[in-house]
Amino acid sequence: MRWPLHVALGCALALCACASSRDVIPETHDVREEQTSAGQPPGDGYAYVAKRPYGVVALAEARGMPNEIAARAVDHLADALDACAKDLGKQGKLVEGAIRVVAMFGSDGVVSGLNVKVAPGTAVAANAILCVITPLKLTTLPGLDGDAGTRGVAIEATWGPVLVTNRPDGG
Repeated sequence: MRWPLHVALGCALALCACASSRDVIPETHDVREEQTSAGQPPGDGYAYVAKRPYGVVALAEARGMPNEIAARAVDHLADALDACAKDLGKQGKLVEGAIRVVAMFGSDGVVSGLNVKVAPGTAVAANAILCVITPLKLTTLPGLDGDAGTRGVAIEATWGPVLVTNRPDGG
């Protein structure tokens, strides 16, 4: 039996509409340490990496700002992630997770837009909102005079109880 063209196209469109549009960050256990050599960025394509006992935050890209300003923002975010994850761990709510965020900043230095991709799981999303998104939204950069173009950062972060077992204080 031969299908009419409009039925075949309708079926193809229905199958395309059912496809998942959710991007998922694959599970990772990579931990990258910041290199201390001046002027040498860490490998693996990251401009800067901030490692803390409960998580790692990596700067994938910074636009419209010096890398030093973006690195300070990443350090601030890594400190906030570490403190938040430690608190969630004490409450028994810390899970292993990963997130990729592209944040745009306005000329006033305030976050003006986010593009977020979170590893699957409700607990992961809850950890991400509390420990990454909220501190990022509260981060401000130095303001700009006039229109200096688009400023933004792309960061990736991982956290979780697995990292806790590798803490330097043994806790």
